[in-house]
Amino acid sequence: MRILRPSRDVPFAVDAADGWRAWSVIEQDGDVWLSSLTRAEEWQPAMPFVATCARRRHPSPHRGCSCGIYAAAKPEELAGLGRIAGAAIGQVSLWGRLAEHSRGYRAEIAYPARLRLVCVACLAEGNGVLATRIDRLSASPASPRVRLVPMCEVHADIRSLPPAREVEQRLLARYRVEALPDASIARVRRDPRIALAEQRSSRRVLAIAAVTLSFLTLVALVGGLARGRPTATQPSIPAAGPPVPVRDDSIKLPHDRISTGLVSAPGIRVLLLSPRAFIEPQCGKMVRDDVVTAECGDPRADVFVENAGSAGARRGGTCSNRTKIVTRRGGRILCWRDLPRS
Repeated sequence: MRILRPSRDVPFAVDAADGWRAWSVIEQDGDVWLSSLTRAEEWQPAMPFVATCARRRHPSPHRGCSCGIYAAAKPEELAGLGRIAGAAIGQVSLWGRLAEHSRGYRAEIAYPARLRLVCVACLAEGNGVLATRIDRLSASPASPRVRLVPMCEVHADIRSLPPAREVEQRLLARYRVEALPDASIARVRRDPRIALAEQRSSRRVLAIAAVTLSFLTLVALVGGLARGRPTATQPSIPAAGPPVPVRDDSIKLPHDRISTGLVSAPGIRVLLLSPRAFIEPQCGKMVRDDVVTAECGDPRADVFVENAGSAGARRGGTCSNRTKIVTRRGGRILCWRDLPRS
């Protein structure tokens, strides 16, 4: 969903409106609730969610500021969420102070009207697909707070995950709302023209990165030859001792540990996290023969999930020769690799 940029001519209204949103779904102590995608803000059952501005003391939403509760005007807009795709989508009622934009709204007060669990992997790819299975991810083994990851049968693969129906019924009953019709979910489809443009843009970025790496490698090679060439006044002296081995992943693209994706380039090959493994990058800290989950921006984090797969007979080929440690979570294995340093 495109970020709505505030401007001075944004119209404000006090009439109610209907929009479309996506949420994360959290489970703790047997209860489930909705949470905002980009902030740790819980939507309490039977209580309207009221927006406040964390930066300035003014009513929210406000002209010249990005505060407010965001909602799209049409469900098709949810196809552009990408890596921040949520576990539940639905129609939301908006009222109070209301800013109307070309593709959606910013509101003061909101409450969900209809909800449905969808496959997070499909939604990240731009398609609305009903969830049939539920996976659970916790920040640490001792944490009672669990993030629910609904999946379709395709993305659940052969894992023995519990059905999503029971969780969805609990969510609807807790918020006292109706289920979103299947037809509304089917409207969440990425425009093929936009998808094609994104693919072309990605190819251009990868091509430029490959050319840049090739050029830098050539410059380094030429520089090394120039430094090692003997001259009349300063003959070359062979270095003592055995040669220092060079790691094959020593060449890397610029990397931001707190970005939405972990990208590295061993040699010329570019490695991207698979959306089938995780919707968001998973990082952690190695502790003996296990890994404790941590935020990717945490300086203590030293590994990230390179890939994940079934722990059964089909696990072969899931981990690579760069995998640092392999852990098991339920019916799947996680391949942890050294986290590139900024």
